Amino acid sequence: MELLAPILNSSILQFIIALSQNLGPFIFFLFLGVIIFCIFKSDFFKMATWIDVLEFIRVRGHDTGKLEKRWQHTVRRLESPNMADWKLAVIEAENLTEEVLARMGFNGESFGERLKRMRADQLPSLDNLTNAHQIRNNIVHDPDYRIDIGEASKTIAIYEKSLQELDAL
Repeated sequence: MELLAPILNSSILQFIIALSQNLGPFIFFLFLGVIIFCIFKSDFFKMATWIDVLEFIRVRGHDTGKLEKRWQHTVRRLESPNMADWKLAVIEAENLTEEVLARMGFNGESFGERLKRMRADQLPSLDNLTNAHQIRNNIVHDPDYRIDIGEASKTIAIYEKSLQELDAL
């Protein structure tokens, strides 16, 4: 201990201690500010919190804009004079609806299984959606299946109503 006494009592060490006591809080807050700045500028913070806040405020999911764009693209297919585009519109409409149901937690390996596990109080248009699913299955499994613009429009309207009831559109 006697060897350390001159070092501990030296004026240089006293100066360093006084300097660190005065500059310590400044350096602490400087580094804290840099860390907070980096967190706010990173995409991780936006993904982890801000999207959840926006979702809560808007009540609807943050992917709603993407879903609406995809839906509009699907509906535009009905403007085509080609039956193939009408069929594709029905298939895309079901795919969008299936994605929404899966995201909402409705379990099942296929769209049909998800529909069977649902109740009418969960989705008022469940019976119509089941009929629309049957039309989609006819399109997919029967290459000779013919659909007119009226039936395609009616089927798309069923999917749209279902998505609205699920608050996805």
